Amino acid sequence: MLQSDASDDVLLDGLNAAGPIHLAEAYAVMERWGLDALVCAQPVNVFHALGHWPQIARTRIGQPAGTFAILSRRHMEKPVLVTSRFLHFYTFADGRGPVEAFLYDDLSDGEDLGQNGDFPLCPDRGFAPLSAMEQHRFAISEAALRHRAAYRHAGGALVAALREMGAWGGRIGWDDPLIAGVLARHGHGGASIAADNAMREIRLIKSPLEIALMRRAASANVEALQAVAQGVRAGASYRDLHALFRAETAARGNSAVFLNVDRSSSEASPHRIADGQALFLDAVSHFQNYHGDFARTVFVGEPTRAAARAADAAAFAWQAVREEIGPGLRFSDIVRIGQDALKRGGFDVQVGFGPHSCGLAHTDEPGEDAGGFWRKPDLMLRPGMVISVDCPVLDSGLGGSAHCEDLVLITADGCETIHSSPPAVIVV
Repeated sequence: MLQSDASDDVLLDGLNAAGPIHLAEAYAVMERWGLDALVCAQPVNVFHALGHWPQIARTRIGQPAGTFAILSRRHMEKPVLVTSRFLHFYTFADGRGPVEAFLYDDLSDGEDLGQNGDFPLCPDRGFAPLSAMEQHRFAISEAALRHRAAYRHAGGALVAALREMGAWGGRIGWDDPLIAGVLARHGHGGASIAADNAMREIRLIKSPLEIALMRRAASANVEALQAVAQGVRAGASYRDLHALFRAETAARGNSAVFLNVDRSSSEASPHRIADGQALFLDAVSHFQNYHGDFARTVFVGEPTRAAARAADAAAFAWQAVREEIGPGLRFSDIVRIGQDALKRGGFDVQVGFGPHSCGLAHTDEPGEDAGGFWRKPDLMLRPGMVISVDCPVLDSGLGGSAHCEDLVLITADGCETIHSSPPAVIVV
């Protein structure tokens, strides 16, 4: 019998009540950037602001956005939704309470910024009583349209929202050039700037709801990797482990993102496990778009001395780093601490120390412009960040691979692991 998990229901109800975004951090970032409003078109940013991932983004990959979230620095507690009247009724309203909405009927832009009349949408034929879901949809939709009639075009709804929010003449940030085009066509007189990096800055600091979602995702991800590790056998293919990981994450309510098996992330890898091999498993999966990231080394029987030593090095270095992680440390400091630990421990192996923020993506942080490309900045750790430090051994010819990795939440005076922490080596 299907049965929902009560603790998961609490998290889902939280997403229905409000977006997971850390509003105080959003205000601080917008103030630092001098933004009066942020217009979000990318699904990840719409979700962060509203707790709603536009369904159309999953079914029409690569097409221009049709659902938007707007954040106003004046009224951070009142994010605004701009979407089609149909999608508002058919997807957004499910389970969701009222949100300030500017609805439209046609996904287009033009000179006409007017509103339409209220023509029937999914009309009630009256042959049977409306279900609870139908009643909820009609109530949410009707409330939105009583407050404000739908606009003829998406462009008109976006312009109207910014004007009503008092941001039309101000400095507006956007994460999609589509928005810049709408602003230009309708004579926006203020500044218009690309600001996806601002959204990434906001995502660095997690709200209480985000931390709860991260703990949930990370815990299930750890359990899934442990289950996969117990399935490792000589002769099994790397493809077998990928398939098992997908099944184990699904069984725990997560969605698989990737599994790195012995330095290979390819699900088509034809290689097989050998007796006496050491291999690492690096698992990433998400729950409600929040990602877990976890790695451990697996010994299939008796490893070579070199491989065992490499696994000790990865675990030793990560433990040394974890003991010093806290506010004020920079990513470059983490690399230095790890390398110093290897020298102190007498380990003659190369370990790649790779700190990164984790959240709505496996690597979820702002970037520095590098000729149109982005490179990772030397971020400073702050309370509320969730980070991972990849510690893979980079040497070959050892008899296998080794890695150790956990997710930690930066606290006021250090850090805490947000999931269980099994031994650094799993022996099968």
